[in-house]
Amino acid sequence: MSAAGRSVTSATRLAAVLGWPVAHSKSPALHNAAFAAAGVDAVFVALPVPPAELATVVRALAATGALGASVTIPHKEAVLAACTRVDPLAARCGAVNCLVFDGGAVVGHNTDAGGFVDALAEAGIDPGRGRAVLLGGGGAARAVAAGLTDAGAEVVVVARRPDAVTWCDARPWRELAALLDGAALLVDGTSAGLAADTDAALADTVPLERLGATAAVATLVYHRATELVRRAAQRGLVTTDGAGMLLHQGARAFTLWTGQPAPIAVMRAALAAA
Repeated sequence: MSAAGRSVTSATRLAAVLGWPVAHSKSPALHNAAFAAAGVDAVFVALPVPPAELATVVRALAATGALGASVTIPHKEAVLAACTRVDPLAARCGAVNCLVFDGGAVVGHNTDAGGFVDALAEAGIDPGRGRAVLLGGGGAARAVAAGLTDAGAEVVVVARRPDAVTWCDARPWRELAALLDGAALLVDGTSAGLAADTDAALADTVPLERLGATAAVATLVYHRATELVRRAAQRGLVTTDGAGMLLHQGARAFTLWTGQPAPIAVMRAALAAA
């Protein structure tokens, strides 16, 4: 048998992304290209895992000596209960997106936080420069907040329902304009950019004119150009989308699984092709 032009034998180790649904994931293209380039005898697949079966699947992967697993929506928080140990950063984020199988142990990590900071740096954005205004209080925003805080930024979270954000002291949307004055970075960590109607509605409520000329705007969305980022670029601001975060969180996961530096250029090309 073969996968991506490579021979698959009884010695080939399995790696997977666990989600529900997961058919849309670009992780198999990303990691199979990386394994081939680095000479790692492993194959990466997408596994659709119903929430009720998550713990069973994680235990099975650990028991069969799988190389590792990525974890995506809706399992990033629930998988904490299936971990034997949790890395301190993942514990702070309240979410795990990367599993390392250490013998029979399941070790939970969060590579989203560092991956986002890596992506900013690659785009020429200093993640620790001044105030970062983060829109949204969900799990993705929480990981971004942890990464930015560790990089030295002053992070302010703004949410539609600040009382529902339990992991920080979120500010109400009515304060957004004042908070953008003097901010170095605006990050859209909401799900609004995933659909055209909510995307435009969000952009209409963000007063980009309050940002200075040297500010940057980022989104976690990678499958489409968001209206907020488009308008920011029109104003001459530096912008970046979620593709860089996807790439760099995957690169950090690759290193955790293999102990090798990730072949970033190969992974970027595979992501673009996918």
